[in-house]
This record gives sequence, structure tokens and C-alpha cells, in this order.
Amino acid sequence: MAEHKTADIDEALTLEQRRAFMGLPLEERRRRMAEQADGMLEHYEAKQAAADRQHWQEGDIVES
Repeated sequence: MAEHKTADIDEALTLEQRRAFMGLPLEERRRRMAEQADGMLEHYEAKQAAADRQHWQEGDIVES
């Protein structure tokens, strides 16, 4: 199995890297993009959960 480097979230790919990716077979591109999507889903779910938790925990308790 070929080893490939994954880019950090803030790391931009070079034009050469983008062209190399586009030169891969479609199924390989789809597989890599699915892996990246799964990783990003975990990343954003964790941030969203933290933001939601902070939202409902902040502020005064008001009962009416």
C-alpha cells in the first residue's frame, strides 16, 4: 500500500501536489477524499459539541 502525506488543516497544497492528486485514478481520489471527510467530520463535531456546550452553560439561569 502506498504511503501518502496528509496535509494539516491550515497547510495549502502546491500546484504540483494538486496535479499529482488529479493524476490518480478516480477510485483512489474518492478513497482519499472519503478519509479526509471522515477526519474533518470528527474535527468539526468536536468543535460543534464544545460550542453547543458552552452556549447552554453560559449566562444566568432565568425561570419564568
